[in-house]
Amino acid sequence: MINKLIGLAVCLAIFVGNVQAQPVGLEFYDNLSSLAYIYPNAESYYLSSYDRSGGNDDGFRGTYSQLYVDDKGEYVIFEEDGPGCVYNLWFTGSGRNLHWGKIRFYFDNEKTPRIEYEAGEFFSGLHRPFVYPLVTHSFISSGGFSCSMPIPFSRHLKITTEKAAGFYNTYYQLYKDVSVTSWTSSQDNSKLIDLFESCGSDPKQTTEYTQVTRKVVPLAAAARGIMPEAELLSLSNGGTVQHIKINPLYEPDAYSLNHIFLRIFYDNQDKPGVDVPIGPFFGSGLGQADIRSLFVGMSNSGTYYCYLLMPFKNGIRVTIQNRSYESGGEFFCEVGYTNRLPAEQKDTAIGYFGAKYNNAWPITGPKDYVLFDYKGAGAVIGQVMTVEPVKPDRKRWWEGDMRIYIDGEEKPRFHGTGHEDEYQGGWSTFWLTNPYSLPLFGQPKTKDLIDVFGQVNGSTTAYRFWPGKIHFKKSITISTEHGNHNDTPANYSSLVYYYYIPD
Repeated sequence: MINKLIGLAVCLAIFVGNVQAQPVGLEFYDNLSSLAYIYPNAESYYLSSYDRSGGNDDGFRGTYSQLYVDDKGEYVIFEEDGPGCVYNLWFTGSGRNLHWGKIRFYFDNEKTPRIEYEAGEFFSGLHRPFVYPLVTHSFISSGGFSCSMPIPFSRHLKITTEKAAGFYNTYYQLYKDVSVTSWTSSQDNSKLIDLFESCGSDPKQTTEYTQVTRKVVPLAAAARGIMPEAELLSLSNGGTVQHIKINPLYEPDAYSLNHIFLRIFYDNQDKPGVDVPIGPFFGSGLGQADIRSLFVGMSNSGTYYCYLLMPFKNGIRVTIQNRSYESGGEFFCEVGYTNRLPAEQKDTAIGYFGAKYNNAWPITGPKDYVLFDYKGAGAVIGQVMTVEPVKPDRKRWWEGDMRIYIDGEEKPRFHGTGHEDEYQGGWSTFWLTNPYSLPLFGQPKTKDLIDVFGQVNGSTTAYRFWPGKIHFKKSITISTEHGNHNDTPANYSSLVYYYYIPD
């Protein structure tokens, strides 16, 4: 814990003066128009019950389901010095319930917990301020119990469970040179609840007048090496794209949506900053699905949307390109933009929006599948991952752990316990057979499900967003095992949303 804060201070030593602080907790959601800022004072972390010995005992026996047991006999699952904020806390239980008793939150070295509930009650959504959609139980996020209510802490936070909790993970941030007020029961979550319940509408509070260009564009099938491309927007001044919406005027299949590419060129550059298939970009690598996340979404009968900010200094060109030789069609497209960049802030960079697509069809070797490998400075906002088994009986790919390495660290800063856990579900069969879509995470579509000796296998696509963003100053690598110890071949594809500072 102390080493983390020392490392944070060292990393920030290059920044001088009165550093602009990233909005924390509820303020992050109140300031989504600042998504493109790269802040020097925020560091993201992930704590989970992964097997420290390298095996697969990630929570089955509770071996690593606590940091330690304190002098009161409580199982400490989280303990950090502040200032900081817990953005997400997840568990899964035996069957459909949690059987480990009470969860308690101790703030700023207080002896009495400010938050104390029976685990099932905490995630039931029936007790304010822990209400849906800020908390979800296993019949909403399919096997997972998740809390997305920000829990800020000023000096110290300790979270305990009454008994060993089994599988769990928590995503949180620590800050430098910022004043944070610790959580109290008077924290007003009403605006965040409204925001989460309004997914599909622009979550940003944009004060500038948004201009909108709309057009119907035809895209014929590719032929003889020619890939038809249509322009959605072209500007030669600075500004910010506020949203992109696309509505196919035909019924595209998964192949089509994985071969029609969104391309974004910034500031008269020849190489696009975004060059990705529109299916994964709007949240699904398995074709159309009903997705209602905070930032991107689609439906089987309506508009696909993206509300992630896209600033540009000297111009922008947005196109879609058909790389499919088998199909084409018409699209109704809309791009909303303002003619101003976000205001500059001291020692804080304005990042360009990027989206990186990757695939390995299949991945068979002993190394992790890599979703994202980037050298430079920036911040990751979210990811989409799709897995398709190579054969029905090649299952248990979901046992693979997520690993995120930041700024050249030898050990992963984030180490997960399996695919369904990282996307806030739980228990493979229940997870695969019950798709879900929520503001910050989801598994919106599965297909080709088959029972293999009592355990369901099949294809899935899942997404997750990271509140506050995962900042990096030199590099970041996001990877995942494919099966325990990378022992299961499968077809993997992925898309990562991020902001970057160009060289």
